[in-house]
This record gives sequence, structure tokens and C-alpha cells, in this order.
Amino acid sequence: MKRIVLILGVVAALSGCSPRNDEAPEERIRAIEPYTVQGATTAIDRRLPGLVQAAESTSLGFAVAGTITELNVSTGQRVAEGAVIAQLDSEPYGLQAETARAQLQRAQAAAAERRSDLDRQRQLFEGGWVSPAAIEQYSTAYDTAASDVRAAEAQLGQAERSLERTTMLAPYDGVIANVFVDAFEEVSVGMRVAQLNAEGALEILIAAPDRLSGQLHTGMPVRVDATNITGCGCSGQITQVGQDAGGANTIPVTISINAPPPGLLPGMAASATISLATDGAGMPVPFGAIVAGPDPSIGHVFVFDPDLSVVRLTPVTVVGAQGSVVLVGSGINDGDIIAAAGTGLLRDGQRVRLPGPVE
Repeated sequence: MKRIVLILGVVAALSGCSPRNDEAPEERIRAIEPYTVQGATTAIDRRLPGLVQAAESTSLGFAVAGTITELNVSTGQRVAEGAVIAQLDSEPYGLQAETARAQLQRAQAAAAERRSDLDRQRQLFEGGWVSPAAIEQYSTAYDTAASDVRAAEAQLGQAERSLERTTMLAPYDGVIANVFVDAFEEVSVGMRVAQLNAEGALEILIAAPDRLSGQLHTGMPVRVDATNITGCGCSGQITQVGQDAGGANTIPVTISINAPPPGLLPGMAASATISLATDGAGMPVPFGAIVAGPDPSIGHVFVFDPDLSVVRLTPVTVVGAQGSVVLVGSGINDGDIIAAAGTGLLRDGQRVRLPGPVE
């Protein structure tokens, strides 16, 4: 109830004063912006702007530094999983791998020699020719040599892995959204080389007012519209609802798009329409249609009389609101035509005209 009183107070402030009942000597017939009242509902559609993005997108970079010797993609190019995106100069890493392999061979040879010494000393020990202290000394020498082998194996594995990482492969089928480097450019570890978007699957990211957080949940159906794409009255559903409101008092909401039409691309503007439940049932009308009447505490609308081509100031009962839409519980009927905007320039009984067919 406090919210309804607040709405009417805002309307009164915007209106400035009650509609005038005096008639001008020469009345100019004004065209109104018509709105056709629809039946009562317990939900209001909320339309929020957003941006289309790929459902799966990866920023590709090298895990090792080096000079790009091959750059095999360009923006907009389709690539298959496993395709070579770019190649670094592999010679330095190849030499490191060869060095590590040689060190492993030396360590293995040393370990084999220490093992042979240990076996020989154990035979002498069994014959009583050497002391236990000598056996322990040879055993320690062999353990050290075996540890050197393991360290050399690890170094070789790391060198071979670095060598493999000089080749960048596509992790999945997709489209190159952007390329950030040129061939023969020196790149550092993690520097972005290209952006790969998974082909087909799209989603829209919107910033919803944080006051709606309690009404949004995963799986909620959504209608997605993109004005630049013919036939994109797409359906979708909420897949993620952010839990942290930023400085703009909004939460990020991700919506997956079912069967996106051809031509809908990441980065395009789109909107998402979400049906939100209200506290009570009522007929949705634009907020701008509500005006103050003789009693500022009661909301009114201008109802169009098609027989006389005049508007009638009609009191209504406001039962709820959501964004720019107000729910009216009584005072108007399904199918009535009301003035949706410019109501501050109208008065009760004023002759008006419609601009065209009412949609």
C-alpha cells in the first residue's frame, strides 16, 4: 500500500495540478498516443537490454614465450578442433629438450655403474670380505645416482612439454572472433593471440536491477529480441544469476538462446523480456497513463470515448507496479483505449483523435 501511495504521489508531482475543466474558445483537436487495455494478469513483462555473446569463448595464448613463426588464422575464419592456430619458433625449446635428454642418459649410465658397484660389494660382503659400513656407503651412492635419474627425467619431461606448447591448437570447433598479434611478433607467456568462439551456441548477458534478484532464477523462460535480425523472436532461459551487485546496483544475468537464427552474432545488441510475478492481479497500463484527478490520492486515466471522440477522466484503483508498468485493479475494462502519454496536456471531456489504427 505504501508503494501505491508513493506511485500516486509521483504522478501528482509530475502532473503539477489537476486537469483543467475550462474549455478553450477554439479547441485544437489533439492526437493521443493510444493504449488498448488488456485483461487482468498477475505478471508483468520486464524488458531489459543486453549483449549477445558466445556461450563458450576462449582467449588463446601460449604457455611459453617466443617468436611467432606461423599465424594460420584471421578474424572470422572457421576452424576445426585440433587445427594449428599459430606456431612459435621451436628451435630453442628443441635444443633444451636435447640437452635434457643427454643429461638423462648420463644420469642413467652413472646410476647403472653405481648399481653394478653395489651388487659387487654385496657379493664380497656375503663372503666376509667387506664391512657393513662399506655396503652402506655404496648403497647411498646408488640411491643418489637413482635420484639424479629421476630429476633428469623430470627435466626432460618439462623440456618436451615446453616444446609441445610452441604449437597452438584449436581446443574445439569454432570461429576466430579476433586476432591480436602478427606473424614474427614476440609474445610473452599468457599474451592473447586470438579469441575463439564456439560456433552455434549463443547467450545474452543483461544487467538486471538488483531489486529483481529475488524474482530471477535459473530455468526461467525468456523471450529474446534483436531488432537487426529478421525473425529473432527467440526463446531462451536463464542459466546464471549473479549474486554480487556492482556500483550500478545491477546483477549480471546470463540467458541461453534456443536455436539462434542465422546472422545473430556475438557483440550484437539484443533485449530480453522476462515475465515477473506481481503482488496482485490487475490490468497492466503504462506508468505515463496514470494522472492525478480532483483527489490527488486517487489515480486516474483518460479513457477514449469512440462515439464522441472525447476522453473521460476516469478514477482507477492501482494494485501494483513493476518498472514502467502499473497494474490497475478496477475502473477500466478489457479493450478500453486510454491515453498512454502526454496526459498532462489533456482535460476531462476534451475532443481528441487517434493517430491511426490502435495496435
